[in-house]
Amino acid sequence: KKMVDIEDGLFREINKMAVAFKIGWLQLDCRRWIERKLLTVKSVEDRAYVFNESYYVLKRLKKNEFMDMFVNELGGSADSITFISRYLDDFDNLETEMLYPLLQLAGRNYEVILDTLTKSVANNPGLGKNAMLVLQNINMWCFQADWERWSSLFNKITELPEI
Repeated sequence: KKMVDIEDGLFREINKMAVAFKIGWLQLDCRRWIERKLLTVKSVEDRAYVFNESYYVLKRLKKNEFMDMFVNELGGSADSITFISRYLDDFDNLETEMLYPLLQLAGRNYEVILDTLTKSVANNPGLGKNAMLVLQNINMWCFQADWERWSSLFNKITELPEI
């Protein structure tokens, strides 16, 4: 058996059925479908679609396979920074679960994380849950490359009333 090429809008429902009813061949075809989509993305919108579907599967179905493929394909590249910036623009309102794949996509490009944290601290009266989560989970050794900027951020954080 083999799944025919389907419209993007049907993928989520077909994948949910494959997982819920444990239909192995259909789960495999869904995986192949996502792989094909990921390898053939031509636009930012197509990439966002694959990311959002991968995130949905991660969050709702508790399966990280699609997100792992996405991160392996795009993670750490110059394209990944442009891509994740559109999500990080709304950093303070992001679902916490979405931060983990975005941080993975950033890879060693810590500048985007620094810029996001700096903007968050500057625009909020306190340290938000997402900023707190990132600071608790980021590798502090990464700061040595741009210590002056990080030091400036940490100084701003220590000036917050709740700290």
